[in-house]
Amino acid sequence: MSTDPELLQQTKSQETLAKWQKTIDLMARVFNVPAGFIVQAQEAGFSVLVANKNSENPYSVGGLIPLETNIFCKKVVAENAALYERNASINPEWDSNPEVSEDGFESYLGVPIHWPDGSAFGTLCVMDFKITSYDISMVELIEHLRDMLEDDLILMHRFSKMRTIAMLDPLTNIYNRRAVVTLAEHKRDIALKMALYFYCIFIDLDDFKAVNDQYGHIIGDKVLSSIAQAITSVSRDDDLAGRLGGDEFLMFVQGPNGEWISELMKRLEEQFELLLTRNALPKVTFSYGSAVTDEKFIDLEQLIAQADKSMYQAKTARRKV
Repeated sequence: MSTDPELLQQTKSQETLAKWQKTIDLMARVFNVPAGFIVQAQEAGFSVLVANKNSENPYSVGGLIPLETNIFCKKVVAENAALYERNASINPEWDSNPEVSEDGFESYLGVPIHWPDGSAFGTLCVMDFKITSYDISMVELIEHLRDMLEDDLILMHRFSKMRTIAMLDPLTNIYNRRAVVTLAEHKRDIALKMALYFYCIFIDLDDFKAVNDQYGHIIGDKVLSSIAQAITSVSRDDDLAGRLGGDEFLMFVQGPNGEWISELMKRLEEQFELLLTRNALPKVTFSYGSAVTDEKFIDLEQLIAQADKSMYQAKTARRKV
């Protein structure tokens, strides 16, 4: 399970990292420490996935600490157990630990994070330059925060499984209506919590019935597959796309307020045209409309209906030109 490429990618999505960043920043403030981290265990070593934003923190996100290096997180993962080191400089075990000998850290509290199958994901930890004396409640707090991170990993795993159990449209290989709406509900809730705008984009091919009538359904299916492929190519990691049915498609995207949706649709238009030309398919255009949530909860079906209305208005305007 921990080697699932899709699951690994989801842990690095902007949505996940933004949520975990808030957790780490808050944890460091509560513990009143200069450094807090989510460290990911890899085959070749350990990498900082999230670090709190503090000028005193000497470690930034990224990099790779070789597996043979004697660091606190290595012991946590190896023993699959919490580690609390109050006064590392007097413990000979850490004489060769560069976090102690080179960077001057004195205290470490860390707990293991697990993938849903129980294998090691990495660690959640705080570090301090001074000797500490955390009571049991602080240890319980970091364990609780760890449990929340593991809940996120379980949710990601469930999302990954959804792709393999009748959640994909068999023709276009993107989400079907039921799947995309179900996943979009979670994305909407996260967007509202993160004060992001959440857009629904309704995409409908123009005069698609004429394509089927003139060229046949085999060509029509290839056109549908091409628009789905184009949508996927312009989508970011945190975007959702699905086939609503027939020649109608949905995209759910997060972003700032502004005109960037029209720029996204321009890229989609270019990519779709490129695929049609490359595959010697008839020229087909599409119309789109969008609707957005900002600070208030909007039911997904209502949001889709608003985007559908916007698309219909755009299609009507195109026909009048």
